[in-house]
Amino acid sequence: MSRDTALATDYASGALSKDTPEELQRLRLLQAWGDPDTRTALRATGLGGDWRCLEIGAGAGSVARWIADQCPDGSVTAVDIDTRYLGDTERGNLEWRTGDIRALDFAPGAFDLVHSRLTFCHLPEREELVARAVRWLKPGGWLVLGDAMCMPAEFSAHAPVRRFFGALEVGWTAQGSDLTRWATTIPARLARAGLRDIDALSRINLLGDKGSYGALAAANIRQEGAYLVEAGLLTSAEVDEVTALCADPGFTDIRSITVYAWGRKPLDAKEGS
Repeated sequence: MSRDTALATDYASGALSKDTPEELQRLRLLQAWGDPDTRTALRATGLGGDWRCLEIGAGAGSVARWIADQCPDGSVTAVDIDTRYLGDTERGNLEWRTGDIRALDFAPGAFDLVHSRLTFCHLPEREELVARAVRWLKPGGWLVLGDAMCMPAEFSAHAPVRRFFGALEVGWTAQGSDLTRWATTIPARLARAGLRDIDALSRINLLGDKGSYGALAAANIRQEGAYLVEAGLLTSAEVDEVTALCADPGFTDIRSITVYAWGRKPLDAKEGS
């Protein structure tokens, strides 16, 4: 098989597709790792009990459920292109909506909060979507975005890491994802979109970590490795090599920096702007 003919050109059908049998467990690992920082970022907005909220890229739903619990007199609309893991809820203020956020639209000023985690980096239209999300905010509303900036594979001191993540970069690029530059630009893009009171937090994520990120990284490598082997970008032996390296107690390597940023729409902004 050619080393470039089997690449998926859409996130929903790529390495982390929900058609992958292990994807639900991987999403649960992502929640265990990411939810604490996400909640910190969301709390910084002063979440109001009556807020109307939009969650973009709901995944397995933990963030949407948590927001709904913080806003008992408000509402949460949680959107995902595939909602197969989102059907269970006893919360009357939480609506699951199946759809591609690029094809959906909402009324100007519809929300007090728009949040998305690890989604915009995979959407080629990410800059346009920031502007749209700002339009959907009411004056005084908040946009909160979290994405990952992955270290370029060539920066690693470890050859198996360079090979594996170099191949993965080819896959991400083929489907329009940006996991090297986008995340670090989020605060500036929020400011350019007219938001104010911008703040941010970040976290360094280490391959070889023995905690929640290490478990997530191992799951990512298994799924992405199978995808890369099928695409002809790596051999099974090369995937096994990086897996064994990550399990070595003497190994560590910076893989990514997660960036969360948030900003507020000025109170004097026109509702449709």
